[in-house]
Amino acid sequence: MKYLKSTQILTLLTLFSSALFSIISPMAEEISFTLNFNENQVPFINSMFLIVGAVSSLIWAILGDKTSRKVLLVISTLEWSVLTLLTIFSTNFLSLLTFQLITAIGFGAALPLIFSLTIDLVDPKNRGKKFGTLSAVYVLGNGLGQILSGFLIDYYTWQMPLLIISISGFVCTGLLFLVKEPLRGSTDDLYKSIEEGALGIGYKIKIKDLKQIWKIKSTLWILLLNFTMFISIGAISSFFISMLKNDFDLTSTIATLVLILVFGSQVPAGPLFGKWGDKKYETEKKGRMKVVLICLLSGSILYIIAYSLFFISTELPFIIMFIILTIGGAFLFGGIDPLTQATLGINPPQIRSTIYSINYLTYTFGRSISLLLLGQFFIIFNNFYSPGYLILSIMALLCSLTLIPILKTLPRDIENIKSNII
Repeated sequence: MKYLKSTQILTLLTLFSSALFSIISPMAEEISFTLNFNENQVPFINSMFLIVGAVSSLIWAILGDKTSRKVLLVISTLEWSVLTLLTIFSTNFLSLLTFQLITAIGFGAALPLIFSLTIDLVDPKNRGKKFGTLSAVYVLGNGLGQILSGFLIDYYTWQMPLLIISISGFVCTGLLFLVKEPLRGSTDDLYKSIEEGALGIGYKIKIKDLKQIWKIKSTLWILLLNFTMFISIGAISSFFISMLKNDFDLTSTIATLVLILVFGSQVPAGPLFGKWGDKKYETEKKGRMKVVLICLLSGSILYIIAYSLFFISTELPFIIMFIILTIGGAFLFGGIDPLTQATLGINPPQIRSTIYSINYLTYTFGRSISLLLLGQFFIIFNNFYSPGYLILSIMALLCSLTLIPILKTLPRDIENIKSNII
């Protein structure tokens, strides 16, 4: 309760910052027509936005391990709010790309710093649930960007959704001044033996601290899991509307509603699986990752069955079956991210911002690769998305193999941390 207002503000920031990436693609046709460039250049803008955001996140995170994370969030949020506002004055492809890439610099600070602060605001036993909420809000933010663009573009110019997100960013900048920044590691039982002053805001990260990353093997395997998993499923939600319109001949409005129905299932999934993972964690330290394994295996199988239906028929009964299966798959995948984020909390407090930035870097590059792969599959399979989606779903199933070393090394890493061996 002490930090309730602070966590609520960080949750709100997660919502609006996550909308930045998804707000451009639904308006690709209108923006490209207005600014006189080819529509197929919009995915390039999205990919570059992710890459710049990922690279800059590492810089923000290193700074976050040296100085006030709250101050850095104020600066970065103000930066992306201003640049999003300036984006509406774009006159051609180059100016649009430039404004978006500079916006991505501030955008890159959001998740690693929010996650790092959240770890120190929430006690270990409730982290799965809290990260589940953040994961659900992140999904909502992505949906918010697509819904704003998808519906408002029929009534306003392409600048309106960007203006709304920009104003929201300015509001979040003001609210961040109300956030109380906690002492690093203040809620973590694993580090009670460390002097509190050593984990304060003024702590300076050292090279020897970074070397600890390589000693915690379960962290490395989780990073690999997220990288490969986002290569597999990172592009699925981004092109989902296009897939429904192209492969199943649904109208834009119906496709958008199906998108909301399918990926809206991830909103309750995060908190539900997060809470389940927290309960499992109380009995065994690898409990959260066991839940991840269940979600990954089951979700991948449902996706594989769903996208295989395309080869059978695109008639209404099969479309209904497809929607039901994808809802189930999306729901299960919604439980993975909050539990991996909570598990990364085992890392030393002084380098957590860096860990979360590296994690963000891995799944952002994974998503970028996924976008490129799906684009190539689209060409290979004669302008159909579903075959590519099927291949990506099979790849997601194979990612479950990385859970084997994670489940093996995680308990040992936690015991070593408790004993101050790492």
